[in-house]
Amino acid sequence: MKFVKYFLQKRSVTILLLILILGGGLLAYVKMGKLEDAPFTIKQALVLTPYPGASPSEVQSQVTDVLEESIQSLGELYYLKTENRAGLSKITVYVKKEIRAEEMQQLWDKLRRKVNDVQSKLPAGAGPSVVNDDFGDVLGVFCGLTGEGYSYRELEDQAKLIKNELLKVKDVAKVEIYGVQSPTIDVILSPSVMARSGITTADISRAFDAQNRVVDAGGIDAGVNRIRIESTGNFYSLDDIRDMTIVSRTGEHFRLADIAKVKESYQNPPSNKMRIGGKPAIGIAISTVPTGNVVDMAEAVKVKIDEFIEIMPEGYELQTIYDQGYESAVANQGFIWNLIISVVTVIAILLFFIGFKNGILIGSGLVFSIFATLIVMLSQGIALQRMSLAAIIIAMGMLVDNAIVVSDSALVNMQRGMRKRVAILRACSSTALPLLAATVIAILTFLPIYYSPHITGELLSSLVVVIGVSLMFSWVFALTQTPFFIQEFVRRPRPNELKATLFAGKYYDKFRASLRWVIRRRYATVGCMVVMLVLAAWSFKFIPKVFVPALDKQYFTLDMWLPEGTQIEETDRIAMEMASYIQEQEETEMVSTYIGRTPPRYYLSNVSFGPQSNYAQILVKCKTSKLSRQLHARLQDSIPVKYPEPLVKVNKFELSPLTEAVIEARFLGPDPAVLDSLAGQAIEIMRRNPKVADARNEWGNMTMMIRPIYDPVKAGALGITKASMMESVKSINDGLPVGIYRDDEKKVPVLLKSGNIEIMDANSLGDFSIWNGEKSAPLSQVTEQIETTWEFPQIRTYNRQLSMAAMCGVKPGHTMAEVHGEIRKEIENIQLPEGYTFFWDAQYKDQGEAMQAVAKYFPLAFLALVVILVALFGNFREPIIIICVLPLSLIGIAVGMLLTGFDFGFFPIAGWLGLLGMIIKNVIVLIDEINVQHRSGIDLYTSIIEATVSRTRPVLMAATTTIFGMVPLLFDVAFGGMAATIIFGLTFATGLTLFVTPALYSMFYKVKGR
Repeated sequence: MKFVKYFLQKRSVTILLLILILGGGLLAYVKMGKLEDAPFTIKQALVLTPYPGASPSEVQSQVTDVLEESIQSLGELYYLKTENRAGLSKITVYVKKEIRAEEMQQLWDKLRRKVNDVQSKLPAGAGPSVVNDDFGDVLGVFCGLTGEGYSYRELEDQAKLIKNELLKVKDVAKVEIYGVQSPTIDVILSPSVMARSGITTADISRAFDAQNRVVDAGGIDAGVNRIRIESTGNFYSLDDIRDMTIVSRTGEHFRLADIAKVKESYQNPPSNKMRIGGKPAIGIAISTVPTGNVVDMAEAVKVKIDEFIEIMPEGYELQTIYDQGYESAVANQGFIWNLIISVVTVIAILLFFIGFKNGILIGSGLVFSIFATLIVMLSQGIALQRMSLAAIIIAMGMLVDNAIVVSDSALVNMQRGMRKRVAILRACSSTALPLLAATVIAILTFLPIYYSPHITGELLSSLVVVIGVSLMFSWVFALTQTPFFIQEFVRRPRPNELKATLFAGKYYDKFRASLRWVIRRRYATVGCMVVMLVLAAWSFKFIPKVFVPALDKQYFTLDMWLPEGTQIEETDRIAMEMASYIQEQEETEMVSTYIGRTPPRYYLSNVSFGPQSNYAQILVKCKTSKLSRQLHARLQDSIPVKYPEPLVKVNKFELSPLTEAVIEARFLGPDPAVLDSLAGQAIEIMRRNPKVADARNEWGNMTMMIRPIYDPVKAGALGITKASMMESVKSINDGLPVGIYRDDEKKVPVLLKSGNIEIMDANSLGDFSIWNGEKSAPLSQVTEQIETTWEFPQIRTYNRQLSMAAMCGVKPGHTMAEVHGEIRKEIENIQLPEGYTFFWDAQYKDQGEAMQAVAKYFPLAFLALVVILVALFGNFREPIIIICVLPLSLIGIAVGMLLTGFDFGFFPIAGWLGLLGMIIKNVIVLIDEINVQHRSGIDLYTSIIEATVSRTRPVLMAATTTIFGMVPLLFDVAFGGMAATIIFGLTFATGLTLFVTPALYSMFYKVKGR
């Protein structure tokens, strides 16, 4: 062990390196980024294509199909989902989960090229397509601007001033404004006036284009100078539009104000709205640069906002809705306290076992490992966030394992009379290789998670890296810093202090007697363990299964859907009533509502909905996280009763993205009617289960549609074209675009609308006058009939096949796994016609993919583990003994889950993988000591007994420090299940190490008990 000897001899070098590590760790902590949660890449993009006037089926066949055909040639494509609504194609592109974050931007560029290549193939009036690849970006500081008595235009102007100031703040990447209402200029006139004057919509459009066009008037030469001539006559106010002259086809001139009313308005119907406390609002969302510190950025933004509040006109109010910087600071502060508590706990346990000086000696290695890990985290761009801090706490007990083994061995050697340096070097040389193998194996157990291509793998990647780096540092410091501190601070026992017999006393004698009893009954012991393992596996059916836990936050959301076809104004009204009811609850601090679509992604796991007029989201902020849990539970019961018409989902914040429904049974096939029938059967099965909530069809309810069927003969006789007929109809409510008004940088559409018209059904629509500038006639006279029919307001596809899902939620107190298990068989038994297929989507699919992703690299990790064990021991029996011990850890995990009531999911699975590494490390050290004693000439039976006795103290110390170090995480909502897995699993595994391992060893080597 030359390098150990070097550090022992070069005292000044060792001290300098240790000081540099402490200083570097402190500097890294100050400099490194701080986030609330570990970032992960949302491997989706949206392709949005407008096709005004087209039905959902026309959008699907004429636009979506064309785009999908091109997108499907992407080699990285996983699957496509589309939502086709009247006038809009929405394609969600999912890429393969194996694609890493650094490859995403290049992939999105390829997607843009694929989409752009087929724009010429889209029908006239469709497009252009917009590829939105940054909708997964997190705008972590979200504010809302309200203004008593101010219009939307004034709110927007004020929001733009704030945006311009915020963009100057350090580390601010971009600022988005949400909830802006698109302004319009409405020109309202009567169809009868148009008919009398002979003016057509084309005449008005030509007049706008001719007068408002920016024209280059050139210039004149004046000697050596050139003087520019500026064109005038453009529109600078509404009066300019009112004074515009319209010339009819007969040559008559009309002033626009004489034949129409001109006024400012907003797009109707609006695409989305936002409210805070019932007041109209505009959202301002701010994101940080990728390398920035969100905590520092949020603090700087807060300072700038406070400055702006001071100078804003009276009546404006700027409120912070969600501050990721503050949330990150609170989360980090909580975890830092947990970390400090864990460190203190671990050191206190060491002090109890081995005294003050030795306890401080080993505990100092823990501090050096953490500080060195912080330096690596800073260099690799790993921020301080929930996962990386939890990793340090999870690794806490393991970080002292190596130092415990080395120091205990050195102290025992000195007790046997060896000189200090000889005792230290002997301890290092005898334990270095087994500890390295055990440390590498402990890291390898996390390998399947790190290489998992699923989002959960990316979410936990920083946890795996931090654990791996810290464990390797613990091995390095166990062989450098620990021997150095023993040399410098531990006194060698004097001759009169040496013990004649080590590991003597009544407790050691009782333990030896217990070991002899177990070895004599080794077959019964192992058989008992097998029975307990079977019972533990059976008991897992009683443990709730929740894949990813919810977070403990002040916030939660409500998603609300009214029946398809509902006006956005009605959605707004219901959402306001619901928000007002929630605001009245004593737990509530703030309520904000978003109508028409979800707000900007202020939290990474937010799911995106809309645009759709029947949708609204309510964000609730409570006074504390405890009150949030109480209100959330109460609203789950009370909201459906108080508001029975809308479908309402009450959501907690989670670590992974939510799905539209908890359970989705997806059917694919060519005929919507057949799909509707199949989905209907599945929905009926769901509704029969009392644990199911909100069973529904993904496509929603069918909506009424009025279809005027153009008659070319009758209309042709009147000179009315299909285009002029539909333009007239569009002017009833939405307005017909006839020009553009330039308002500074904005292009405000000028819409022609029909005034004094009240149309509610097909009959009144038939009486509406259609004009062509020369003649007008009721709509009924230019159509074959005006029929009222029904249609699905949306058509969805999956990988270019029509797709319809039966969807449902789960009532409080039950889990997806529980309900899915009860309805699965009956739904899967539904007879599918030829050409139709079925699969389970949503959480079931996502969880299955996550487990497959972990399992993908599990054989590789297991193979590497076996190779290391065989190379370490040079035979197969010891590795088989170790592998036989591992499954028995499930007994302790099952007991822990049942006692604590935690759900079993991905995080406990990750904890179990880490637990396997801890168990393997303890068993390796024990078996290695058995072999060392046996090679020294002691018979095998005595070697088993004495090696186990000699390793009892380090095993108990390592287990106890890990168990108590994990206790703070038991109270964390996200990591409580993982902590319970490790605590109870390791407690039972300690018994496995000290009793079952000797029993198995004696079985494999056929050692008879005495």
